[in-house]
Amino acid sequence: MKITVLLSLPILLFGFCLTSLKAQSDIQTVYNEGVTLYNEGKYADAMVKFTAILKEDPRIVHARSYLTKCRAALAGNRALSSGIKAHIAQIIIPELNFKDAPIGDILDYFTIRAEELSGGKVRPNFIYKGSADQRRNTRVTLSLRNVPMTEAIRYVSQLSGTYIKYEEHAIVADPNYGVKAEPDLGEASSQGEQTANSGSTGTPLFD
Repeated sequence: MKITVLLSLPILLFGFCLTSLKAQSDIQTVYNEGVTLYNEGKYADAMVKFTAILKEDPRIVHARSYLTKCRAALAGNRALSSGIKAHIAQIIIPELNFKDAPIGDILDYFTIRAEELSGGKVRPNFIYKGSADQRRNTRVTLSLRNVPMTEAIRYVSQLSGTYIKYEEHAIVADPNYGVKAEPDLGEASSQGEQTANSGSTGTPLFD
């Protein structure tokens, strides 16, 4: 009986070592994936990887370090994107009149007008993610007076069914985001007078 126990012990130890090595290999793979995602600027996805690693082994300091870096990077991105929106919100447009204007021309107008009204301090970069046909044929009719530029952008978003997202270095306009529905312009801006109508329909998608 003693001989059997002595013989079984090395087998059990060998099996434990194999399992441990397999776990280490899996952790290393996930860690490498996390580092790659971090280097690509995909901080939220990288956080998922490093969090999973630390659940398996909280002692892995490199994973904890990268997790901290991811959180800091995401916080920085949010601050930058909020900053862009805040700068544009301070720009008051005295009056604008779009009559059946293409969405592409409207976005170009916002860029030029922001630069003019800010004395060259603010020049927003719009990225339109629709097709050339959408950029040319998505048209808006809109009249506004004395409104922040962010409000004007919001109305254009509603009327054209275009999703607007403020990112770190640009304002993204995506006409293909989600399911389109009738626009809702029930909430009027307290900072200006406006009338708006459009032949197109769309959900007021806005970030």
